[in-house]
Amino acid sequence: MMMNEEYDYDFYIGKYNYADATYYEETFFDVLINCALPSVQSILLILLRLICINLCFGVLLSLFLDKLPKQLFHVLSGVCGIYLILTLGSLQGKVVILILFGLSYIFLEFTLIIQRYIYPVLHPLLCSSNLVKYALIGFSILCQYKLLDQETWMEIRGIVMIFSMKMISLVDDIERGFLLIPSFTEFFGYVFSGSNILFGPWMSFQDYILIYLQPTKKNTAWVLSIVKNVVISLFFLIVSNCMATYFIPDGSNVLLLSYREALSFRTSHYFISFISEASVLAAGFKHATIWNKENEWSYSVTDPIKIEFPTALSIVVTYWNKPMHDFLKKYVYRAWLPLGRFPAILLTFCVSSFLHGFEPKVSVVLLSLGVFSYLQYAVRDFISRAFDMCVRVFPCNRECRHKYKRNDIRTRSLQIFFCITTVLHLIFLGVLMDPSTDDIGILEKWRSLYFYSIWIMFVDLLILFL
Repeated sequence: MMMNEEYDYDFYIGKYNYADATYYEETFFDVLINCALPSVQSILLILLRLICINLCFGVLLSLFLDKLPKQLFHVLSGVCGIYLILTLGSLQGKVVILILFGLSYIFLEFTLIIQRYIYPVLHPLLCSSNLVKYALIGFSILCQYKLLDQETWMEIRGIVMIFSMKMISLVDDIERGFLLIPSFTEFFGYVFSGSNILFGPWMSFQDYILIYLQPTKKNTAWVLSIVKNVVISLFFLIVSNCMATYFIPDGSNVLLLSYREALSFRTSHYFISFISEASVLAAGFKHATIWNKENEWSYSVTDPIKIEFPTALSIVVTYWNKPMHDFLKKYVYRAWLPLGRFPAILLTFCVSSFLHGFEPKVSVVLLSLGVFSYLQYAVRDFISRAFDMCVRVFPCNRECRHKYKRNDIRTRSLQIFFCITTVLHLIFLGVLMDPSTDDIGILEKWRSLYFYSIWIMFVDLLILFL
């Protein structure tokens, strides 16, 4: 978008011989017309297609559920997802997704054999749920570096990630005895569910089947919740593509420019998150805690307020993508927890980076986030014990017994300090997601910020070990 704007301005100056003009000051209205409107138009067809197909599924489910056989419900769910996949541009990408589906179901049936005959003598690292993790991670790496070109992989990466998360959670629940192995149509409907096949969010098989067992009642609140999420998503799209650059121009200092780059990345994530929530709601799903509340419709994916004004990195990790955080905590972190808290955190972030396709800059961000968040958590815990202050990441659930309570001026001052360091960490990590990183490299991006988060990390280590 910025390239087009620069070209237009050069053409305008040349045409009217304004050679003496040093610059053209872009107004807010110019940004709306030249950037915001084209940005919305570029995504409108995809958005309408996604919402409409899920609205049709949700309405049909409400109208004909009593007459709808269970197998047909799963077929309809899967067909909606297949239709959305067929709208992708790459034929090769579509074929890879279908191959992944076929191999996954074969592997799912294979887990039954493992469970019955081999599981009792297997090492825990070779149980069926871990084998699925290894296989899917290997498949993602193979697709990214061998089978597909970069453009095709970027188009299907999100689909493969959601697909992988569904497979891992499904096999893990089967292995633990929480589920029976689903039939082919159940598996088809779950993994290809149109509600979350393109942009997520992940949902468990239990949450997916709940809409058939206890169908939600559609009303005005349902429609308004969909509209609200679509509007919010478009707002963040405009902020990401246009407003961040307008309010923080190119002439700003390095820290502000870095904040702008990180903000653009975060708001693009919010855009996807609210689209995903809108698609899930359109299909009739909502969070299990409010399932029976007719006038409440929500399937919260992210919380921009808690991320933009963070109290700790752990809070950012939790609210960045709540369904994915729940998935990693339940199916990855707890499995590795016997090794210790810090190794479990690192391994969880490693799995997360593999699920994202093991792109170097994404992996660096995720692993750094794991280290920084753990050290911040440990330092706050240390200060809380050493000085009897209520400064832990999460406040006391019951009556606080600390000498210096949460609202004490000294405690509040420390909380503000940790908030500032958290924002600085988000800038430091967020700049890597800017496209310019591919050209100049990770070290050069961090060098421009004097590696300040690394220095903060060393200070944390000094506090903990000296």
